[in-house]
Amino acid sequence: MGSYRFPRLMFICIGFLVLFFISSCEQSAEKKAGTINTAGQGEKQVTKGGTYHAPLLNSPATLDPAYVQDQYGTAVVQQLFDGLVRFDPYLLVLPALAETWQVEEQGKSYRFTLQKSAHFHNGEQVTAEDVIFSLSRLLRVTPSPATLPHLLKIQGAQAYHDHQTEVVAGLQAIDEHTVLIQLEEPHAPFLTALGMYQAKIVPKAVVLKSEEEFGRNPVGSGPFRFVSWEPDKRIRLERYSDHFAGEALLDGVEYKIYPGVEIDQILTDFQNGELDEMIVLGSIRKKLSSQKDLQWFHRPALSLMFYGLKVDHPNLNNPEFRRKLSAAIDREKLLNEVYGGQFEPAERILPPVMPGVSQESKQSGTGATHVTSSTTTSSTLKEKNGDTISVEIVSGSQSAYAQAELSFVRQAWAELGIDLTIKYITDWSQFEKYINSDKVQIFRYAWFADMPDPDSFLDPLFASNSPANFMGFKDEKVNRLLLSARGESDPAERTAMYREIEALIMESTPIIPLIYPSVDRVYTSRVQGAQPSALGADYMPLHRVWIKNDASTQ
Repeated sequence: MGSYRFPRLMFICIGFLVLFFISSCEQSAEKKAGTINTAGQGEKQVTKGGTYHAPLLNSPATLDPAYVQDQYGTAVVQQLFDGLVRFDPYLLVLPALAETWQVEEQGKSYRFTLQKSAHFHNGEQVTAEDVIFSLSRLLRVTPSPATLPHLLKIQGAQAYHDHQTEVVAGLQAIDEHTVLIQLEEPHAPFLTALGMYQAKIVPKAVVLKSEEEFGRNPVGSGPFRFVSWEPDKRIRLERYSDHFAGEALLDGVEYKIYPGVEIDQILTDFQNGELDEMIVLGSIRKKLSSQKDLQWFHRPALSLMFYGLKVDHPNLNNPEFRRKLSAAIDREKLLNEVYGGQFEPAERILPPVMPGVSQESKQSGTGATHVTSSTTTSSTLKEKNGDTISVEIVSGSQSAYAQAELSFVRQAWAELGIDLTIKYITDWSQFEKYINSDKVQIFRYAWFADMPDPDSFLDPLFASNSPANFMGFKDEKVNRLLLSARGESDPAERTAMYREIEALIMESTPIIPLIYPSVDRVYTSRVQGAQPSALGADYMPLHRVWIKNDASTQ
């Protein structure tokens, strides 16, 4: 299955996840997934001009997209660069630098025709050679990008990655504006992988002069161009007037950097009008409740919080027992009592916002029979076995909300005759070491998808040879279906495959899906056109965002 590394978002969101579940989670009853509440603002006339002010919770390590490993750099890279394709707010793949593309040889070849009007910020035209250079360098950069397993499907990519050749056989410039990419075999997630931020197209000539300098003074083709970067203070961008998709509506973007996640200072600056947006963590909603004309955004994220079950542990090697553990947890009650109703209960593995998850599956909830509490599962295991069963769960967070959640679960499982021991290991490296050991029984975990494709959840978590399959789950039919789904080009057939994969996994119950975290942002009333996707607000392009002035309200 090629090389593999843990998802970027799994690592960069650890600190965020701690904040996410440390804080209280007040949530307005007036939430609507995927929309901004702008009631009462009236009709608006689009205006041009103004600077958008956004916070960065830390300073990026680099602004070279090939080397970005944090969400701070991602936010800036999204404005400076374009890829061959992009995502809309609902994660559908749309043209970007590639004006059109054709899928040939039953999914083994992709022919991209580039925008002839696309230019880098230095005035040079974007060419097929720049595309080939950008994709080729991703095969050798360290640390490896999350898109690497998908890029290795290109013919000759593995040999280039291993320094056996100096060109990638499957990357060809047909002419200045046409790129042909040939794969070893059909690979359905490939086009989606090209939409990720690491696959942005960079100017070959500029990068070859100095990669290090390029990371500090980037040159892209995006709607905004780089102006300046004061470490730990601010990054400034300005409108690029020659952007192929038209000028941005904003004059510029200024990112204010808050080293060390100074959330209280961010809140103060937002309240004082120095910022146009901020992340909604815990009590921030309550603190801003008296402020008028704010816009609240809520959308389920491409993530899942769950309990992993070590399926070969003597206490957990019975699938029926694992299903009883899952069914005993009343998720709606848990979310209301512990998290203030902010998140969604997880009744399946794949988040409902994942592209390729059918509406039928969303409504029925694959595996729902295993996660709904009922009287048939409340009969105690002690009555059946005569003894109380002792089980241990380990958590990497000891926040007040992690403790409240686990206390809720302990009480629910006590009704089954289970004595739950709760263990906290707050050092991440030690926690990861423990869940990789034979000692682990149940572990509290969160998964953040690398990209909007079901494969980014199901393969790393449940493929038998995956290093992130801490549950020790093994199912040869699931392995075969995962491989087949990657090569399936028919969307309906591929959706059916993933539905079957989920059903097989949930029948075994190696995990207990618990919560779908969400993307939550608040914007000032002057911000218009903001539409974060389920990938997170850091992925949101600001090309069509605009600033409302007094004259723009009719």
